[in-house]
Amino acid sequence: MRILLLGGTGNLGRRLIPALLSHNHTLTLLLRNPSKLTSLITPNLHALISAIETGDATDAAAIKRTLVAHDIEAIINVAGDQVRSGEEWVLPKIAKAVTEAAIQVSEERGKGRELRVWITCGLGIAAYPGTGRLIQDFLPKFATQQHNATLEIVERIPVSSLRWSLLAIAMMYPLNADQGPYSPITEPKPHGLQVGAGSPPRWKDHWLGKLWWVGLYLNVWRAVLGDYCTHYENVADFLAEDVQRDGEEWVGKRVVLWEDWGV
Repeated sequence: MRILLLGGTGNLGRRLIPALLSHNHTLTLLLRNPSKLTSLITPNLHALISAIETGDATDAAAIKRTLVAHDIEAIINVAGDQVRSGEEWVLPKIAKAVTEAAIQVSEERGKGRELRVWITCGLGIAAYPGTGRLIQDFLPKFATQQHNATLEIVERIPVSSLRWSLLAIAMMYPLNADQGPYSPITEPKPHGLQVGAGSPPRWKDHWLGKLWWVGLYLNVWRAVLGDYCTHYENVADFLAEDVQRDGEEWVGKRVVLWEDWGV
């Protein structure tokens, strides 16, 4: 599949490059600073990338030009980060630009050629099992505002116009903290993740959750900082695998990942 990756120089993005290529995708990157990539990946991996365009992930026009120029079939957006207090939210601006560009291109192509789009968000947008509320209801507002704004932008889009999925992700860590520049992967490395839609898979209510008033809050923090932590490399393989399958299982869903850390 012809993939546009946004955020290719970030922690998850740089790992998505070899993962996507190992799944035989044709890869295009849109980067604000393409020269930054040369220090993050090897020349052999760089040579496998089909195209690198210069542009900002908040620029719908630049995204649309890239989609059209390279006949892109799917977008994986892992661009942006949590901003400091008082600064402009970045994640919803990116989500708005990505979805606007993708819908325009899908409409121009016609029925049956709607783009497949993955957009990363926070775990807080997932449902807190058994409460009728969202996880973000029990987290500080400053940590969830961007993600909730992204959710509102994406979820109002009918899947008949755009085949979107929201990745509700918690903390991610590298498999190898001393990893140097990334090289090609000869074959996919299976992620082994369990996947849930709407609410987290394998949810556990710890005894902390039974404490009066503060219990639900403590249970959420334990989940966010512990139970739903994943490795960047496994998340990258999950996304690369899903767009390769091009199925409908996660379309129009908030998707949560669970990893067995063997501890």
